[in-house]
Amino acid sequence: MKKLFALFVSVWLAVPYVTPALSQDQPSASSLTQSIEQACQTLDPAGLAVAVVKDGKTEILYTYGKESMATGQQVTAGSLFNIASCSKAFTAASLAVLVQEGKLQWDDLVTQYIPELKLADPYITSNLNLIDILAHRSGFSTFTGDLLWYRTDYTNEQIIERMRYLPIENEFRSEYGYQNNMYMVAGEIIERVTGKSWSAFVKERFFDPLGMKATAASSDELPANADIAYPHDQGEQMEIYDFQGTKPAASIYSNIRDLSRWVQMWLAEGRYGDHTIMNPGAVSACLTPRTLLGVSRAREKQGTHFRAYGLGWSMYDYNGVKVVEHSGGMPGYLSKITMVPEHDLGIVILNNGFDLFIRQVVLNTVMDAYLELEAEKDYAEEAVKVRERYLKSQKKEREKRLGHRIENTNPSLKPQDYQGSYVDKFYGKAEIRMTDEGPELSLLPAAEFFTSTMKHWHYDTYRVDFKDPFLPFGLVTFDFNSKGEVRGFSIDLPSNDFHFQNLYFEKIPGTAD
Repeated sequence: MKKLFALFVSVWLAVPYVTPALSQDQPSASSLTQSIEQACQTLDPAGLAVAVVKDGKTEILYTYGKESMATGQQVTAGSLFNIASCSKAFTAASLAVLVQEGKLQWDDLVTQYIPELKLADPYITSNLNLIDILAHRSGFSTFTGDLLWYRTDYTNEQIIERMRYLPIENEFRSEYGYQNNMYMVAGEIIERVTGKSWSAFVKERFFDPLGMKATAASSDELPANADIAYPHDQGEQMEIYDFQGTKPAASIYSNIRDLSRWVQMWLAEGRYGDHTIMNPGAVSACLTPRTLLGVSRAREKQGTHFRAYGLGWSMYDYNGVKVVEHSGGMPGYLSKITMVPEHDLGIVILNNGFDLFIRQVVLNTVMDAYLELEAEKDYAEEAVKVRERYLKSQKKEREKRLGHRIENTNPSLKPQDYQGSYVDKFYGKAEIRMTDEGPELSLLPAAEFFTSTMKHWHYDTYRVDFKDPFLPFGLVTFDFNSKGEVRGFSIDLPSNDFHFQNLYFEKIPGTAD
């Protein structure tokens, strides 16, 4: 997914341009581990696991912090993290394997396998192919439709049915729009072609032959005694997010031992030991640039000249070498898997605290060491400064939003007059009912988390504080018909990841108590 969340600001803005150093020996595992340790001491993530693969061997397995703040259990090389959107590479590789076996073709139309899929644009519906859905060039903007799977009980089939109502905001095949639901569609294609579920297929074709014995396709496949690095937010342990739909986009749990094997396979062009997991052509298909991404001035200063997305992997250049990578982010988890094929180098970074910047700081530290680059500044110390600036800016934005409230106003109707059932054609139903604490709003597909008492804000706007700790407060604003009756409501809830602004819940006549 980032990773499933947008990570607000890039640590690239904080680091200096690095210049090639004079010829030097490759770093020792002990010296590099010490550098990673120093970065962790500075940034103090909840828990972190790092693997470094070089020349076909795992050179470093480093861990820091706690699996669980509740128990004090330490992170180990066997600790299982949700790798979030790093799962996408497994889904893309699965389609690549089916193509190499002649069971699929890259230019096959999606509707050949999922004829019920309909999008708002009939042309895209009729022409969408396998590369389009894996390369994020479907016409949807980034994260459009993620509210269909996040915290809801919708199945993949129900999500596919509702995707027809999503707005098409990008140019088909020429603009990048990061799409989790399209990876769910890819997983459905795998199931319909092979007769096996996505989770069974990735286990059979990748987990088992690579010896990834601890890895599970989703949390509901973890054994009772699984060694889990639990998610945390600001030091508080959270519950594991259980995917219902869209698992092929972000649901895998793995550890640095297993993922080292996964990385070794890619760096060896599909081979692991004596086994060919993917042929070189399938690997090349995934690692070929398909959709161009912009390069900011800040990235240019760091030695990057191009960025692109392939199939399940992004890629860019870093001081003259091609880097292949993917990031992931889910509640309480961050992940990053990076490969530099020219240097036979792979790096796996897993975090269970949603700790900003630690991934990039560790990555830059390892990359510079192996690419024989010399930085002029300390990445971790610079990241601390950027984190402080970011937190201040977030506080300022929150205070600014609070300052927009207009005091001493009244709503047009009594609280009980807003109650009833509402529906958004894309998302589904919502309900407002009276409780002892006042009117309460529930978005029914995700009622466990998207439920809140409505507190009057100003005029016909009410504040809601959903139970999801990663979302800011929302403002629900009602509008009315010519009779002064409630027509519906919209939600102002600023989020880079979830597009509440696309929702409009229309009142269902006759549903008020």
